[in-house]
Amino acid sequence: MKKLDKLILRSFIGPFLITFFVVVFILLTQYMLKYFDDFVGKDLGFNVFAELISYFSINMTPIAFPLAVLLSSLMTFGNLGEHFELTAIKSAGISLIRAMRPLFIFVVLLTAVVYYSNNFIVPKANLNAYSLLYDIKQKKPSIDIKEGAFYGGIPGYSIKANKKYDDDKSLGDLIIYNHSKGKGNNEIILADSALMYTILGDKYLVMELFDGRSYTEEENTTTTGRPQKAATFVRNEFQHNKVVFSLASFEMERTDKELFSSNRLMLNELQLRNDVDSMKRDILESKRNLYLYTPRFFNLHLSNVDDIKPESVKEWEALKAKQDTLNEGEERGPAPVGLKPEKNLTIDSSKSSVNRVIAEKAKQKVTDEGDQKVEKLKKENTSLPDKKLKPIKKITEVAEIQEYDSAIIAKADSAFAAINRGGKINLLDKPRFAKNRLKGENQRIDARDFEINVYSIEANKKLSDAVACIVMFLIGAPLGAIIKKGGLGFPVLLSILFFIISYVINTTGIKLGRQGDISNFMAVWSSNLLLFPFGLFFLRQARNDSRLFEVDNYLVFFEKVKAFFTRSKS
Repeated sequence: MKKLDKLILRSFIGPFLITFFVVVFILLTQYMLKYFDDFVGKDLGFNVFAELISYFSINMTPIAFPLAVLLSSLMTFGNLGEHFELTAIKSAGISLIRAMRPLFIFVVLLTAVVYYSNNFIVPKANLNAYSLLYDIKQKKPSIDIKEGAFYGGIPGYSIKANKKYDDDKSLGDLIIYNHSKGKGNNEIILADSALMYTILGDKYLVMELFDGRSYTEEENTTTTGRPQKAATFVRNEFQHNKVVFSLASFEMERTDKELFSSNRLMLNELQLRNDVDSMKRDILESKRNLYLYTPRFFNLHLSNVDDIKPESVKEWEALKAKQDTLNEGEERGPAPVGLKPEKNLTIDSSKSSVNRVIAEKAKQKVTDEGDQKVEKLKKENTSLPDKKLKPIKKITEVAEIQEYDSAIIAKADSAFAAINRGGKINLLDKPRFAKNRLKGENQRIDARDFEINVYSIEANKKLSDAVACIVMFLIGAPLGAIIKKGGLGFPVLLSILFFIISYVINTTGIKLGRQGDISNFMAVWSSNLLLFPFGLFFLRQARNDSRLFEVDNYLVFFEKVKAFFTRSKS
């Protein structure tokens, strides 16, 4: 490695690490504020917060790495240009592309590391972070007895203190209702004052009561175990008494992490794509079942549902039939000695063919009988008196149908019931059932399609977030060479501007991709594809020593335009 490469790398590594941790801290602070209400008053301790912050810090890295690369590369080449080091490099015959080469190699290696982190490290961190966050949300707040209000946080007890002193330990005019036995308010303790504290590692709460009374109503039981009508009322007076409450319900219990492992944020790219394939097969299975279920609603006229099946459903049925045949062969075990498996398969398929032919003949017979009965109904209807028939217009639109004749509907229902072996469902109920079934299946398929889009976008984001580092470097490094300013002033503004543009494009694309308006690939890669030409443009301008961000350059241009219009007028 040459001295020039070492110089540029040293100039880049420092700002990169600083900006990376600053960005992670800012994003982490913004993210943790969302759950601030879940942390207040629960006495979680430093270890829990440290664990949660470490996990969510890893969760922020997919966003922090591209922004850190953009800002640090812009600052690095801005500093080189500001101190005329970039000019000295070019005067020595070294091109800008050659000066950018060590950082480009570093960013490419960083992209590989980011992709590995997004695919394996971040999902595990998300699993630990969100499972811990769920446990924190389920944890009860620490004991906070309000003055003049009943507190029911301790299971089986209701406590009210009419006076609470500033030390948060001393209480006055205390009432305790004991409901732990589930028998109502049959045990009450009154005390003039009390002192509360915890023991045994905050596992138990002790209340020392002073100058009080207790009232207990005890049921008397007979020898058979049944309670008597008369109960015993016990009253005690005390000067000092201790009541111990268990605080086991206030401890944070850790939930099994495997319960959260199916969420998309906890899966790597391969697992996400496997889930997408499973959901696509589920949609095909739903469509197949729908076409198998439909003919029973339209058996008066829909004799062959295969004519309206889409090709995807037909292919799925052929695949399922092949799998079922193989599974049947495995259940039957190996073929007998001297009999080839192909012959076994031929025999089974011929049997299934015979059964299919028999079923089709039976179905055709029922359909023929139904057609004959319908024809008979038509002949009978022609012999009805004219006064019973209502004029029906030609059916061009649904709105043109004026009225149904009750006699015709009754006869059609009777024929329909005969075809359906005496079923009690009338002619209009079956279309309603079919409509509800179709509506429910369509909603289920739409939900599956949305999940497919969400999981596919999450799988594509693993690589697109990593490649964003290269795109941001191609924008930041040429921009720094053009503006020739380092530090945290103008470079930070430009970095934030391009990061906001990238974030808005990415967020909009993901939203449209989840709704199915654009492809999942474009939803994730649109930000990189739109910003990559800007990087190439800035790189070309930096190689030509363009004065893109110098105000004097634009003032000279406007002066030339002004002079041109002045000459044209004269």
